[in-house]
Amino acid sequence: MDEDKSEFEDVLPCADKLAFDTKKEAQATATTAQYQNGAEVKPYKCSYCHLWHLSTNYDV
Repeated sequence: MDEDKSEFEDVLPCADKLAFDTKKEAQATATTAQYQNGAEVKPYKCSYCHLWHLSTNYDV
């Protein structure tokens, strides 16, 4: 296993996604992404790791 990976990275389907501790942090990043790149993303709480990720899927 790669030393930079946690023991869960090979198990969780969200391991390769950016993760945020709070919705506020995720929303701030989403706002920045929209401002800088025009990317429309929204935060959602992950049912696997229980952290916050960003999604372009608005049905999440």
